[in-house]
Amino acid sequence: MNDFYLGIEHITDFAGYDHMLFLLALVAWASLKDAWRVIVLATAFTVGHSITLLLAGMGWVHADGGWIEFLIPVSIAFTAAWNLRRGAGKREAWGRGLTYFVTVCFGLIHGLGFSSFFRMMREDGASIVMPLLRFNLGVEVGQLLILMVCLGVASLLRAVGVTQREQQIFLCAVTGTLAVGMALERLPF
Repeated sequence: MNDFYLGIEHITDFAGYDHMLFLLALVAWASLKDAWRVIVLATAFTVGHSITLLLAGMGWVHADGGWIEFLIPVSIAFTAAWNLRRGAGKREAWGRGLTYFVTVCFGLIHGLGFSSFFRMMREDGASIVMPLLRFNLGVEVGQLLILMVCLGVASLLRAVGVTQREQQIFLCAVTGTLAVGMALERLPF
């Protein structure tokens, strides 16, 4: 299977729902009018996980899978809490910059989770750079598809009277609660 389509399939597969939860928590406040900012956030995440995918794929970084599987839902819960604490209209410039930085950092963690999957798909001795690039482009396209559907639904909900803050509270509560449950199930100690 082509690495590009493998990336799309990997991100849109409901078995990887933790990634979808992260995306929902990340954009809990957004609708279609925020599409450009959401695209930049998704790309920041992709940059982070691309870095660790490359480093782990080259064998330069090794992480304990138990800790990574624990830290992924922790990153989702943190993202939900971070977005929940922000009321509508409280998007200070420093907060936006910190959000992008944290999103890249969480991408690093999630990339380590992807790395074992990606390594299993590669043959020993095979070049990793171009397949990894194609895989990451597929992941990015898959993320953007998921996000545009979510933003479309959010815009429809806004049209029928759901406020930005109500959407934000609901999505952060759901994603945060599910993430805390996942983290407790995956305690590495």
